[in-house]
Amino acid sequence: MNLILELIGKKVTVHSVLAETEKQDVGVLQAADSEWLKLHKESGETLYFSIHRIRQVKPF
Repeated sequence: MNLILELIGKKVTVHSVLAETEKQDVGVLQAADSEWLKLHKESGETLYFSIHRIRQVKPF
């Protein structure tokens, strides 16, 4: 988890999987802990991702 902490405050793409559907969300990574990531999108929306649903976090 320490590797992801260096991306806090930076724009990233989060690739996540729900059932058999893959999603991509772009925003600023606001927080991360051992279970969750918090992403703030330009639209003002804040998303929380379970680390068990994340396939990839890609920095810009």
